[in-house]
Amino acid sequence: MQEAGSEEQGRDLTAVWGGRLVAVRCAHCGKAHLVAGPVPSESAPSEAEGTEVPARCPFCLQGPVELQPASLPEEAPEQVVPYDISEERLGRILERWAQGGWFRPDELRGGVLVRRARRYLVPLWLVDGRVEAAWRADVGFDYQAVSYQDRYRQGRGWSSQEVTEDRVRWEPRVGRLSRAYENVVAPALDDHRALMRRLGDFDLGQRADYSPEAVTDAAVRVPTLEPEAAWPGAEVAFVRVAEEECRQASGADHVRDFQIEAEYDDLNWTLLLLPAFATWYREGERIWPVLVNGQSGRVSGVRQASTRKANVTSLVLGAIALILFLAGGLLALLGAAVPPVAVVGGVILILGLFLAVVAPLPAISVWVANRRSELE
Repeated sequence: MQEAGSEEQGRDLTAVWGGRLVAVRCAHCGKAHLVAGPVPSESAPSEAEGTEVPARCPFCLQGPVELQPASLPEEAPEQVVPYDISEERLGRILERWAQGGWFRPDELRGGVLVRRARRYLVPLWLVDGRVEAAWRADVGFDYQAVSYQDRYRQGRGWSSQEVTEDRVRWEPRVGRLSRAYENVVAPALDDHRALMRRLGDFDLGQRADYSPEAVTDAAVRVPTLEPEAAWPGAEVAFVRVAEEECRQASGADHVRDFQIEAEYDDLNWTLLLLPAFATWYREGERIWPVLVNGQSGRVSGVRQASTRKANVTSLVLGAIALILFLAGGLLALLGAAVPPVAVVGGVILILGLFLAVVAPLPAISVWVANRRSELE
């Protein structure tokens, strides 16, 4: 029964998106994706042809995925922002990002990360519409005011000094607005803001028409906000655009307390896909995802230090400290008969005590650094 549903779903998606896709949902993070092939895994990299359910979530890479029920996009995207990062450049970007720090995990290497990288497409709404509105606001104009300050100096007495201050003159304004706006940005995902904080900005002027090749070997986040649910975010964006245009029309430098009573007509919604890469590395028993902006190359991820390497270093230092302490104690005892030996034994004892104090530091510092990086 599941296979029949999967085949029906695949046919529907292929008819709409023009590519071999299957919809899946992660049991760990709850994110839904359209995938065009298996997610590569270290233990079993797959070169299988056709469409398969991936072993791991393309986003969090933590949980298993299952076939997504029928709540799927009814229409394919109309536009995409092309990738501007080649595989060679991606390798250099990830290598630079992975460098630095003590006790770097074996898998935190540019070559490993780029080998596991998968194209990851993020949906975004672009809205066109006409706004008819009445507005009011306080607009501010920058100006400079000259004043004088009296200062007392020893031996010179009081003197006045000219001071120039930057000030803002606020004036009320009211007006009407009748404008058509294009490509106003609205979120298509519940976690849009958090995702954009990680990926950074995109140049939306660099757009191309959608084609099935855009989703080849890629994972696509399924939009969670249809136009009706995304409208509050779109309305806020329309107001911001209108506020900036009213500021410019007033010839002002600032605007505050902007209020608008608007009607919106001729709304047209365009689904756009933003380019990113998703990759990962393993430290200990956990997988750490890494996201890369496919246009700017900005990298977002947690750079963990290897607790295993730090613990081994602490154990080695502790073992050396113990050996030095025992050797120094033995020499100190022998020094009762041979005084010079006692001096050597004392030096070795002090060195052993120093190493005993230093030995826990690698393990402790790595634990603290990893905890801090997780919270950032």
